[in-house]
Amino acid sequence: MTFLNGFVLFGLVAAAVPILIHLLQLKKLRQVEFSSIRFLKEIQHASAKRVKLRDYLLLLLRTLAIASLVVAFARPALKGAASGGSKSSSVVIIDDSPSTSARNQYGEIFSQIKAVASRLMNSFHTGDDVSLIFASRAGDTSRTLSTINPRTLSTKVSRSQRSDVSGSYTSAIYAAVDRLESSNYLNKEIYLVGDLQKNEFALPTENSGRSAPRPQNIPPGTMMFFLGTAKSTNDNLSVSNVKLLNPVVETNTPSDIEATLTNNDGSAKSGVVVSLYLDDRKVAQSAADLPAGSSRTVDLAFNVSSSGYHRGVIQIDDNSIQSDNRYYFSFYAIQKLKVVLVASDSTSDFVLSAAHATMDTSTVIETRVVTPDQFVYSNLSGVDVVIVESYADGQSFRQKIIQFVRDGGGALLFAPTAAQSVAFGGITAAMNLGRVSKYFSSVGGSFLSIDRIDAGDNFFYGIFSSKQSADQIKDQLVTKIFDCAQVEPDPFAHVLMSTSSGPFLMSEEVGSGFAFVVASPADTLSSNFPESPFFPVVVQRAMFYSAAVRHRPIQIYAGEPVDYRYSQGGIKSATLISPDGSRSEVVPEYVGTGAEFALSGLDRFGTYTLRNGDTLCEISVNIDPRESNLAQATKSEIIDYARKLGFKGKDVFVLNADKNAVENVDNLRRGEDLSSFFAGAALFFLVLEIFVSRMKTFDRTA
Repeated sequence: MTFLNGFVLFGLVAAAVPILIHLLQLKKLRQVEFSSIRFLKEIQHASAKRVKLRDYLLLLLRTLAIASLVVAFARPALKGAASGGSKSSSVVIIDDSPSTSARNQYGEIFSQIKAVASRLMNSFHTGDDVSLIFASRAGDTSRTLSTINPRTLSTKVSRSQRSDVSGSYTSAIYAAVDRLESSNYLNKEIYLVGDLQKNEFALPTENSGRSAPRPQNIPPGTMMFFLGTAKSTNDNLSVSNVKLLNPVVETNTPSDIEATLTNNDGSAKSGVVVSLYLDDRKVAQSAADLPAGSSRTVDLAFNVSSSGYHRGVIQIDDNSIQSDNRYYFSFYAIQKLKVVLVASDSTSDFVLSAAHATMDTSTVIETRVVTPDQFVYSNLSGVDVVIVESYADGQSFRQKIIQFVRDGGGALLFAPTAAQSVAFGGITAAMNLGRVSKYFSSVGGSFLSIDRIDAGDNFFYGIFSSKQSADQIKDQLVTKIFDCAQVEPDPFAHVLMSTSSGPFLMSEEVGSGFAFVVASPADTLSSNFPESPFFPVVVQRAMFYSAAVRHRPIQIYAGEPVDYRYSQGGIKSATLISPDGSRSEVVPEYVGTGAEFALSGLDRFGTYTLRNGDTLCEISVNIDPRESNLAQATKSEIIDYARKLGFKGKDVFVLNADKNAVENVDNLRRGEDLSSFFAGAALFFLVLEIFVSRMKTFDRTA
């Protein structure tokens, strides 16, 4: 036990006063006996014993009353976790994530977090080393505020604003531990004030998107306080994802978008209105019923009349968290494709015809045919897709195609005859598509057929009916393949169509571009595939799909960095335009022939644009869907999480972030204040003394 006002204990000397008075009363007087009262001696002796016993009891009660009163003023306390009299090194972590915009019975949660954190700052003493970390900025140590005058940080706290960035508790605690490791103070403390979402304390396998908890070298005796606000009064609905169902959006062509809605509420919601806005104009609307704790998808149709980038928003009605009621996205509508076809003079024109086949598309396709030798010296600036039917030996030819795709171009490669297999195999291997092991050639009228199709892939969206089985699709194709390359696909390559001998159509993202490979030559001697009505569909879809990769918008969660590579000629700088219209200049680094932009500070919801005259790319920033689940962690889950980080169980405390939070923290740090107990004891002894005293007086009177 310790005393917060130890100097008052000198007052215990006063407890000796009743003893001194008692001793003075014991002074003996000379006795004179009268014969007339000698017969009363025996009665007097018995009565004196009772009186003396009451006197001793009164002496004890008066002494205890005075001593208890003195001890009460000395403020006794059970010894707490902190070392008394020592300075403290403390780190206060504020949860400023989007989920704190929700409300409970006391109002906005973030306002309550700020109020408790501000009172914490005012409770520290001048000379204490106090640091302030906002969870959304935990990864940036330069933004950690530290001072030995803690009250100055109280103003910083009260003026702070909630962030769109999802701050990780794990990262913030790591940063706090790093800060405490450099302190020489004996007392070390971490305070985390937040809504204590269950998602923040999930195990690594359940929360793989964030920093996985790992044991830390926690300074011995470091106390960890989790101060949690009351639970939100309302559960939450959110738009958790948006997906374009069409692999390519073309002008004046119907397209579909799929929005995923999530109900984090414990009760079902019916008639949730979902709206689609394109370029600030509402173009579609639907409604959905959401069972409790489930997700549902809603399809919305649209079309655009102009090419280029278009911005979209999926929006639902207001509920607990406003920021997850809107999901931002963008897409690029293709109106013109520039294609280079590499073919020998003897090559058939099946591919050229397929590229210009009349289909349900408004895209203008411009093609230029070159021989393999001409291709090596061709200027590919502005070209979207290269289709290769014929190959040339030599490193220059292969490197030209590989570099074009890696820099963001699209490629459709048809396997050549066995005579040109070296060049073809070198390209597929360098692009991590696969290795050509051998060639299949028909013997005695034998042939291969397509026996597997990944009909559910986006590449085939809208081509096959959802009711068609794989067997029906194969029967519809009726493909006979007499000559083809047998490719051992790379583990990451995507096989779209295959035969019993191996892949027939496969794809792979290569650098910033995209490549498709058909394992058979585009002539009727090798297969009847070029004569199939399905052939133009595959050719055009491959062209659109691979060309769209260059203009593919980027989707991130608020606060994530983006690396963007631009390969279409030299560029010295670009302008980054944020959702609120503010602009900043970005200077790239040059790697090879491309300019690489390292973009950071994308911490506001909405769509950013990177421009250099024309739009280079668009980046849509949305809320981390984990923020939408307002369920809180239990005390045992929090303590178990802290132990995984390396804290001792006895040093972890979970408290309510309410008006008594600072007082409760102080009791845990310094110990339980026993002043009221001793004051009550003093009062008890005084009351008992009065009672005993009256009994004594009555006895004497009798």
